Amino acid sequence: MRLVFAMFVAILLSATAVAETGQPVAVRWWGQGMVSIETMWNLRVVIDPYKLDIGYDDPKVAADLVLVTHEHGDHNNVGLVAKGGGEEPFVARGLDENGKVRVIEYTLDRLPNAERASWEPSDVASTPPSGNAITVRSIAAWHDNNQGSERGATALFVVDVDGVRIVHCGDLGQHQLTDEQLESLNALAGGVDVLLLPVGGKYTIDGKQAMAIVEQVHPRLVVPIHYKTDVLKIPLATSEDFLKAASEGCAIAKPRGNTLAVAKEVASGEVATTVVPLAYRPWPMPDELAALLEKKEQASRASQAVFAKLSPTQLNWQPPNGTHTPRWNTEHMMGRELLFFSQIYHAVDPTIPVIDLNPKQMPPDYVAAHPDWTGAEEARQTERVTAFTRRFSYLLADLPLDKKAPDSFWTPRKLLLQMDRHYNEHTANVEKKFELEGWPTE
Repeated sequence: MRLVFAMFVAILLSATAVAETGQPVAVRWWGQGMVSIETMWNLRVVIDPYKLDIGYDDPKVAADLVLVTHEHGDHNNVGLVAKGGGEEPFVARGLDENGKVRVIEYTLDRLPNAERASWEPSDVASTPPSGNAITVRSIAAWHDNNQGSERGATALFVVDVDGVRIVHCGDLGQHQLTDEQLESLNALAGGVDVLLLPVGGKYTIDGKQAMAIVEQVHPRLVVPIHYKTDVLKIPLATSEDFLKAASEGCAIAKPRGNTLAVAKEVASGEVATTVVPLAYRPWPMPDELAALLEKKEQASRASQAVFAKLSPTQLNWQPPNGTHTPRWNTEHMMGRELLFFSQIYHAVDPTIPVIDLNPKQMPPDYVAAHPDWTGAEEARQTERVTAFTRRFSYLLADLPLDKKAPDSFWTPRKLLLQMDRHYNEHTANVEKKFELEGWPTE
């Protein structure tokens, strides 16, 4: 199966000459029209959650924002989505009470030290958005090819984050996009990176019609959605006709599981389109690897609980014995995990960049990356790294636990065990500082 990954990487790289790669965004398909988008800042968007009576199991997905393209039961089960970070997700519905597409131009953001995310109109946000913000725009479209006379309207959602543009087409029934819709898709600089496109026919465009939309949009990647699978009870066509039509002009990738990693790319020359037919189920992680990953995550969560209580003054406190500040310890712990796992993931899929946020090792050389961050924010940063490691763990699928991973000093087993020890040891070292003379009380 290692060859499958090599083929997938080769296809993506042949489609574009990459000069720059940004932070990886995960696009995950859960069946029917339900998709989640997960960012490095751990902001999560779920689009079109379904009712369970259509055949799919509860994917147990949490989110900060839920988008609903239209009010059909296989697309609008907002209650299926769990709380993101302990808070109820924001909800944006594509259609108003009269069945018309709402004009949505909003920004989902979470500024450092903020207790929860914000969801505000993009032009009236109270503060400038951070570099981690997600912007969402709606585009009016029809659920049929007769301007809605049969099945009404549906919203297209354009999601921009970390330099990546993702377009969810809802239950698109139009056989062609209008010039106005195409202009709206490209209203901002850059083309479409990921097109999430229904291909199952009956209630939407079918496979051949979907290919006509691909030829209009020229996206970098296409993920087919809303088609017949082995569990879906709705009588749709499979993705076979679309994949057959797409094979004549597009590359067809062979990904693992239900997750696609995509990042901003600066390309030279024309970008070809690659079709990525995801599974609706995540990669089934072997029990032994799952146990190792959970053990590491338990140590990380225990560390987060300790650091979350600290103030910036406490985090920046310089111990009289010449050891590191508490902030260094938390930056160092999350930095090591992020570096080592991103190295392994990058070797399997170059879309994942090698991410090195490690601080200088010696106390005199250390400069805090974010001296104003609270302990709660540093804990969230550690949780973002935990989410990154698990999110892309399907890239470990063909790596033996006890063999060195490509371009890495570590075997997967040794790395997971080391990270478990690393969190425990550094957190214990910080707790000892609480007893030192001069420890600030607040």
